[in-house]
Amino acid sequence: MEIPCIGIRGKYSGLKCRTAEQRKTCKNIFPAPDTTTHRYTMAAPHPVPDDMKWQIASRLASCLPVLYDITFRDAVGEDYDLLEQQIWIYVGQEANSVVSSYHLPTGNAEELARALDLVATVFFGPEMRAEQVKITAERSVLVLKRCPFVTKGLEVQAPGEHLFQRCMAFAITAVEAMNPDYTLRFVRSMCMGDGHCEMKVVRKDEVSKEEKK
Repeated sequence: MEIPCIGIRGKYSGLKCRTAEQRKTCKNIFPAPDTTTHRYTMAAPHPVPDDMKWQIASRLASCLPVLYDITFRDAVGEDYDLLEQQIWIYVGQEANSVVSSYHLPTGNAEELARALDLVATVFFGPEMRAEQVKITAERSVLVLKRCPFVTKGLEVQAPGEHLFQRCMAFAITAVEAMNPDYTLRFVRSMCMGDGHCEMKVVRKDEVSKEEKK
């Protein structure tokens, strides 16, 4: 008699054991999961506090772009910047997932600048230090005073233009993902030798008008 084989899981779950002896052998090799043990076991408290986990993870994340650059740029060649830019565009698009999940307002330039500051801090850690300067509801400026990527880049003397390309890809994509009617323009950049970064959030139609002048 053909007996359903309950011992095999996953892609082999449709197999059959034709005899009771085969069934016994199969169950010994592929035992069914034990659903009685550890059902109510609670995870032990983690020795590292949550805020420290965030700081450690973000500190490591800020090192990775520089480490990848040092390791792979020469091997990849002239396509390295273009390929890496796609990664930062993806990261920027994830900004919209955060603001949507936590219902952060992104209806105008002021709200977008604040959201960008919050998202960048979540992604890259508390070393990100910025101040917001409101000009109008449709035009706002985010002034970045401290950036972990710049700090790590200076430690290994990484070229500033490499750092700038990453930040530009992330920041512009993030703003446009959070609100397609707006974009971002860099006025100053620490990567390129300025004392701070200055990013202007504006409506796209205003940018188009300024470019036509």
